[in-house]
Amino acid sequence: MKFIKLFVILMALLASSIDVGAQCKQRFVYECAMQNSGLIFLKEFNTKFSSGKVQKHKVILNKGYMYTLQLCNPSDEQYLEGNNAKATGLAVNSMLSLYDNNNNILATTNQNFKFTFYCPKTDVYWVHIMPLSPKTTCAVGILSVMKR
Repeated sequence: MKFIKLFVILMALLASSIDVGAQCKQRFVYECAMQNSGLIFLKEFNTKFSSGKVQKHKVILNKGYMYTLQLCNPSDEQYLEGNNAKATGLAVNSMLSLYDNNNNILATTNQNFKFTFYCPKTDVYWVHIMPLSPKTTCAVGILSVMKR
């Protein structure tokens, strides 16, 4: 029994010391979402990057609606959280792409831009957020819908 407790404690300490990239602070997510005045906020994609891999997020969109996807990259360390926020540099380069369920790219943007997308059919869509620099630690994608 003591061995199991010791093992659990050691695993917890090991897991807390692993370097996994910084996530953007909630304040930055809020500021990014507030840039979409006149739109209805639906979902945030607060993405932290580890080892430069694309982060994929599944979302269901409804036919006949105009959606806006916005990409925000923090330009200041105050918006990053995590142990290595300052050590890895600022998140200044990432790319956001929208794919349909058949892996066809529908739209893409980089830096701090947004695009509007008319949804042709109700289906599963994929939002991919990819770092363009090894120093990129986090990025935020915001999904909004236009009012009817």
